[in-house]
This record gives sequence, structure tokens and C-alpha cells, in this order.
Amino acid sequence: MNKAILTIIIALLVIVVGFYLLRNNNSTSMNRGGTSNQNNVPPAISVIPGQDMTISYSEAGFSPREITIKVGQTVTWRNDERDGKMWVASAPHPVHTDYPGFDAKKEIEPGGTYSFTFEKVGDWKYHNHLDPTENGVVHVTQ
Repeated sequence: MNKAILTIIIALLVIVVGFYLLRNNNSTSMNRGGTSNQNNVPPAISVIPGQDMTISYSEAGFSPREITIKVGQTVTWRNDERDGKMWVASAPHPVHTDYPGFDAKKEIEPGGTYSFTFEKVGDWKYHNHLDPTENGVVHVTQ
């Protein structure tokens, strides 16, 4: 009887420790397109009014993934991926209808860019049409 109780206690400890380690690991590193800060790049940036913004695309996804800008500002997505293409488009995938016109409508080669000027206030989600798990948000304020 004591052996059974001891086995249950050890099993519970293993589960609790495993959960803690897994939770800790997920908060410091996420998969591609996640909100990881492993490259020392903030996941969200507010832009100075009147100043345009560049979002980099690489093996780690979009960086920063989330920005805040003012109406009339332009955001440029730059493909810094060595071997892969990107295709920036408005949510939702695959129809890109949340913000008509916010769609590169083509693949962007490594070293290439796509720019879009935001003329509407709102939270505009975007993704890489070639891999919709890679995504971000542009918050546009007055």
C-alpha cells in the first residue's frame, strides 16, 4: 500500500515539474511566426508620427510582428530571407478581404520589398500568403 502511494506521489511530481518546464520553455521560444523575442527585437513597436516603418521578414517570420502607426503612414515589408519568398496580404487567408488593396498580389523575392500606405483606422492583421502561420498586426490610429 505504501509503495502505491509513493508511486502516485512521484508520478504527480514528474507531471508538475514537466508542466512547469514546458510552460517556461514556451514562454521564451515560440515557433516561426510566434511572438518570440529571441532575436532581441520587440514584438510590438509604435512608430513616430510621420515616420514610415519597415518590417523585416526572415527565417524567424515577421519582425516586429505588431506595430502602431498613424493614418497615412506607409509600412514596407522587406524580405531578408536568404532562400525563401514572401507574399504579404491582409487577413483572412486566403481571401485577403479585411482591407481591400492590402495585398502584394505576388511573391516577393529575397531582397525585395512591398509597401502599403494605411488610410483607414483599425487593427489590420496580415500574413505571409505562402505560409499563413507567419502573421502580424498593423494598428492604425488617428
